[in-house]
Amino acid sequence: MREVEVEADGDAGFYSGRSSRVVAALLGVLSLAGVAVAGYLTYVHWFDKSIVCVGLSSCAEVAESDYAWIAGIPVAFLGLLGYVALTAVSVFWLRVGERFDIWPLLAVWGMSVAGVAYSAYLTYVELFVIDAVCIWCITSAAIMTVVFLVATGALLTLGRDSDLFAG
Repeated sequence: MREVEVEADGDAGFYSGRSSRVVAALLGVLSLAGVAVAGYLTYVHWFDKSIVCVGLSSCAEVAESDYAWIAGIPVAFLGLLGYVALTAVSVFWLRVGERFDIWPLLAVWGMSVAGVAYSAYLTYVELFVIDAVCIWCITSAAIMTVVFLVATGALLTLGRDSDLFAG
């Protein structure tokens, strides 16, 4: 059996030894998970179906609240569009590789910042305004947070490697 060498450099960063393609693939998989969750919630909204709520009984209360819509559009659909955009950029980055340098990662990071901020707002509304929690919404917020954390780690590591932060 061959042993894998581990880089001993303490400043190697979180993604040391991993290519940007692995990061793009990971972000794509996470974004697809978000598409699944937001797609289900969009389906429930548009086809007036009962929401399946595992372990909690307040999903319907959240889904039927005034905060579940913006200008007649379900918030879940906006989330679906966001996750589809994240998936598209991740797939684009995976296909083009290094030809566009760090820019696809910057796009994913920027979208994830907006997604985390809006998810935090919606979670606040669930907890302190509606006084009900939807496990689907929490799952979506968790996925977006992980996308943000992965993108931030990659940006700090790969951005340093590409001299993005050079002054």
